[in-house]
Amino acid sequence: MIEQKRPQSNYCPAWAQIGLLTAFLVHFLGVLSEPLRFFSRSEVRTGPEFAWLGETMKPYSQWLYINHGYFFFAPNPGPGHLIQCSFAPPDGVVPTEEPSRKQMLPDRNEHWPRLLYHRYLMLSEFYTNRFAPRQVTEELKKDTEFMERWSLDKELYDQIQKSMVASLNHSRGEDLIELRRIERSLPDSQQVLREGWTLNDPRLTSVLSETMVEGKIVPPILELPTKTSEPIKK
Repeated sequence: MIEQKRPQSNYCPAWAQIGLLTAFLVHFLGVLSEPLRFFSRSEVRTGPEFAWLGETMKPYSQWLYINHGYFFFAPNPGPGHLIQCSFAPPDGVVPTEEPSRKQMLPDRNEHWPRLLYHRYLMLSEFYTNRFAPRQVTEELKKDTEFMERWSLDKELYDQIQKSMVASLNHSRGEDLIELRRIERSLPDSQQVLREGWTLNDPRLTSVLSETMVEGKIVPPILELPTKTSEPIKK
């Protein structure tokens, strides 16, 4: 009589299952840590739970370079931001017909190839995201925690601004008069379909204030199309 061999059980040991599950959870939290911290961020502070998760998973996410925080590209894009630079001639003489020389960062007509345009685009978004108001309201001055955070953010923002001014002055050979943050919003469906707005309509552009007291204002010096599209007639 031939003895039949017992079929070997085909299963994963318990210790291997626990190890694989642990590795999966660590990687899963590493992928989610930065987007969750980005999602919970506000002008005042970041959610403490997600801030702790981000700092805990920081070595792992930096090692695999998964700490970009793309927030999974939400389907509704927000407004775009540009930087408007106004320069004066190096001799200090400002012509009456040209109060200042203006340059937009980025400028798709000047910055080519697209990689250069993209770098200036990321610079303008980075500059806007690091913004800290020069003045705050009297009510916020009573908040000690906010004022401490604002002081650090303002110091970093000032350093970034000084570095940009020095770089622009060196590359252009001119003195920078003013640096303005520009916001370009997207038209909604009613503005496009009923009113005939285009993406470059000047009414979608505004200058962001450097303080918390003032609001948005319409820029009088932007070189934008002056003629808007006519509403679509039914």
